[in-house]
Amino acid sequence: MIFEIPQAIRETLDRNRERIQAISNKIKNKHRFYFTGCGTAYFAAMLGSQLLSLGENAGIQSISVPALEFINYGYPVDAESVTLGISHSGITKTTVDALHHAKAKGAFSIGITHFQNRPISQAAHETLIAGNSLDKSRCHTKCYVAGATVCGLVAVDLLRGRSKTTSKRAQEIEDRLNELPRMTEQALRTTDDICERLAEKHVTKNRFYFAGTGPNVPNTHEAALKFMETSYILAQGFETEQLLHGPWVSLDENSVVVALAPGSSGHQRHVDLVKAARTVGASVISIVDQGDQAVRSISDDAIELPSVDEYLSPFINIIPLYLFAYYSCVKRGLNPDHLRYPTPKYWQARNIIFPPGTH
Repeated sequence: MIFEIPQAIRETLDRNRERIQAISNKIKNKHRFYFTGCGTAYFAAMLGSQLLSLGENAGIQSISVPALEFINYGYPVDAESVTLGISHSGITKTTVDALHHAKAKGAFSIGITHFQNRPISQAAHETLIAGNSLDKSRCHTKCYVAGATVCGLVAVDLLRGRSKTTSKRAQEIEDRLNELPRMTEQALRTTDDICERLAEKHVTKNRFYFAGTGPNVPNTHEAALKFMETSYILAQGFETEQLLHGPWVSLDENSVVVALAPGSSGHQRHVDLVKAARTVGASVISIVDQGDQAVRSISDDAIELPSVDEYLSPFINIIPLYLFAYYSCVKRGLNPDHLRYPTPKYWQARNIIFPPGTH
């Protein structure tokens, strides 16, 4: 499924352009946008919210919030609002309920899913279809990127025409979105062997920390989730400054820190993180722009990727994060696609969390 990401992006772009233009015409005067979902879908929603936040100077308010929080904790939802909910299956109950909640309060609701005629379509005014086919792995990967791609297209259309500045940024983002299939294919070719080697190197480590800033914060959470889902070990995603404010003292020789450090305003804090982590004995893997010697030279290992607009860098650097999680699982003798569902007690627990037909 990881290797299908380029095609999933390509088909998502081709399928949705005209449809999104028509939908954005209905909501072009709205100013408050909520992006919601659960798990991986929520992290894709976070990516979408980050892209639309580029319109902040044009009066756009872009907010990401987990679906359960959105329903229960008094977010101001009204006829001036738009809610975008992402669910790979289209039946995730909490996300469907969130869209119903928004719709009942007068908000315009948009569902993003991979399947036609699912409950999410009944909860939404409009439904957008992401991806190229079923994500067969229980650990959804290509659907994360496909869902975020739909959000990117929505953001581009909403930014266009708001102001001269936002229209220019919209065009820049759209141009780079069109290059994502090629760039993700390149990332797959150039990082696959590296990630397998790094997984072998760290196969005995039992704590993984992922750090990033701005648009890359969602990827820290998604990468940590994939490690927990596949290898059943402790992993956590942090905004870089949050990791530096306390949690860093838990780092030691059994820890691996993965720093998402493409060129950004948070770059110097990534340098500080790498130096501090290595000082206390943690291993550090940095994902950097090509030619970034400041971070690469002080890291144990580095993965270089082509420089791209920071707001689209998560679409590229998720590739080595997914590959690292995949190989780390395989090197531990585990199955990266089934979670623990074949084990009866975990399937029983799953049915408590998600009764049949709700996820």
